[in-house]
Amino acid sequence: MEQEKNTKTSKKALRSLINDSLQEALNTLELPKASKKARKLLQRNAKKLAAMYINSMKREEKKKKKAEKFMEDAVKGSGKKKKSKAVKLAKHTELEAV
Repeated sequence: MEQEKNTKTSKKALRSLINDSLQEALNTLELPKASKKARKLLQRNAKKLAAMYINSMKREEKKKKKAEKFMEDAVKGSGKKKKSKAVKLAKHTELEAV
């Protein structure tokens, strides 16, 4: 089984990639040169997009780790085991009798 590379993407790197991609896409449209206001707007939106994607990537990684841990625990046989209702009822009646 091949191990996947654990590559972490920083928010800053992702933001610069998004910003560059947006600027390239706008340049292909042959629009006039962007003003300072337009560039700031692009940077702000790239920052928001990067933050959103980084958060979703972290959540996915957390879910994946949790699933892996669950599978390891299941294989080992450790972990929380739920008591059956009969066992709980027997304990409860035992406590009442005392």
